[in-house]
Amino acid sequence: MRNRILAALSVLLFLASCAKAPDKNNAASGAVSDAGYIKRLSCLYFNENEFRPQTAQAVDYGLASLSAGVVPHHLLAGELIASFFKTAAATGKKYDTVVVIGPNHSGVGADISVSERGFDTAFGVLDCDKDLTSGILSCKTLCAKSDDSLLQQDHAVSGLIPFIKYYLPDVKVVPVLLTRRVTLRQAQDLAELVSSYAEGKNCLVVGSADFSHYLPARESSIKDAETEKAFSAFDYQAIKKMPNANLDSPETLCTILYYMSICGAKKPGILAHKSAAEYLDNPALNNNTTYFVLSCP
Repeated sequence: MRNRILAALSVLLFLASCAKAPDKNNAASGAVSDAGYIKRLSCLYFNENEFRPQTAQAVDYGLASLSAGVVPHHLLAGELIASFFKTAAATGKKYDTVVVIGPNHSGVGADISVSERGFDTAFGVLDCDKDLTSGILSCKTLCAKSDDSLLQQDHAVSGLIPFIKYYLPDVKVVPVLLTRRVTLRQAQDLAELVSSYAEGKNCLVVGSADFSHYLPARESSIKDAETEKAFSAFDYQAIKKMPNANLDSPETLCTILYYMSICGAKKPGILAHKSAAEYLDNPALNNNTTYFVLSCP
């Protein structure tokens, strides 16, 4: 009798676990459909108490046009991200799509990862531009794969999404993550593919990259001078060899530079150059991170 009772309880517990509805408010899994698959990704790094002051501090850099650029993803420098997208909105250009390219910090998965899902934000849904995303996935030289979990978890893209939706509420997004294994040929192919797509669309192509890492503030400024010299000269070979002491994603920077060169830029514009030492008011900071905001008309 006791065994029959225990068996019956086990069956009931099993059925109860199978019948459990998916948690649609689970920030780690995004918006979930009734069938259980992810419909949209969540912005895991959004903090309204930090976001509001950053947008309040944002400045308009006063550009007449803006087609590409580089911003940080370290949210300590959120006001720089906000300023870039505020400037994009102030140009008055009606953007269709924002392409965000950043580093795959974990290094796992494909060398190029994308998601065909949109993002849930505090300001509404930011939909994916599936036409361009499909084009990236179908390009044989890129060998890109779709990885929803990776795109949601990595702050290189996810951290920027709320700023995009806030300042450019009507655009669609194409999120892309690159590992350090991406070659210069692939970076150029990605830039050319996006450029070809942009001929029929108004696109804003944004590289998400932080610059010098893990050094004392004085040393990081020396590394920034090296990096600035290289990106001002479109020296792809030098940039590709750079370690974290210079920047966290040479592949991202090279892709954006290739795109800028296709757009006819002679050198990137420097809109801002700051560091964690400045934000923390600590000139002697030993573990500094630096930030450039770059632009192309």
